[in-house]
Amino acid sequence: MDEAWYDEEAGPIVRPYTITRGRTPAESTRIDQAAQVVTVEQRPETPRLELTPEHRFILDTCRRPVSVAELAVKLAQPLGVVRVLCSDLLDHGAVFVRTPRAEVSRDILEQVYRGLCRL
Repeated sequence: MDEAWYDEEAGPIVRPYTITRGRTPAESTRIDQAAQVVTVEQRPETPRLELTPEHRFILDTCRRPVSVAELAVKLAQPLGVVRVLCSDLLDHGAVFVRTPRAEVSRDILEQVYRGLCRL
């Protein structure tokens, strides 16, 4: 990140609530920490989003799929902040978010069990 916004002793000068403009992740659109985020090509009909440095960082980093948790580490920001920023980009069609499967089929569990037994 930009050296002007970091103080070695105090940490980041811009606080998380400033980055999200006081917003928190909405429960209805909450993005899982294991979800994979990937940048999509900008379509002409997509409304322009005022990009912050953090938004740009996410777009640059997610040219290949990256988990929300990994983005939080790379941005050195709390998970909630990254969820809000990813939600902004998702709402404007700038990223695609793939949420992991919530349930696992019995067939997959049996395959894993058989594989472990062979070890």
